[in-house]
Amino acid sequence: MYCRIPNTKKYKQMKIELNQYNKHQIFKATSESGYSLLVGRAEGNNINAIKPMELLLVSLASCSSIDIISILNKQRQIDFSYQVKVDSKRKTDEVPAIFEEITLRYIFKGDVSPKKAKRAVDLSLEKYCSVSKIIEETVKIKYQVIVNGENYE
Repeated sequence: MYCRIPNTKKYKQMKIELNQYNKHQIFKATSESGYSLLVGRAEGNNINAIKPMELLLVSLASCSSIDIISILNKQRQIDFSYQVKVDSKRKTDEVPAIFEEITLRYIFKGDVSPKKAKRAVDLSLEKYCSVSKIIEETVKIKYQVIVNGENYE
């Protein structure tokens, strides 16, 4: 069932355009800002493209990272390097082959408070990250916070 979203200020519209890139299963996705990337199934192709399910993992990691860095910067936590590693498990015997579990490892190095880093990750995944809120009903999301080699769960 489709519903029409009223045109009010509390909704933000987003648009992308997807065009066939070649005669195979590769597509060029372009955002309103003009940024584009190749998406599709590149098996047997000489074209590199990110798979749609990989793109969902990228969306989750980047959405939460925007929140996390913003929260930490507001707390004057700015002198650190940051990385997210994502592992996932997908059902292979069903169609659609959805994720069963996604594990994110948020890795901080440098001058950052472990307590603040952990709290920023918690807030992002449990409250602010739109992508995690969309998928949390269908997939188990697990995460670790690692600061200067130490795990803070």
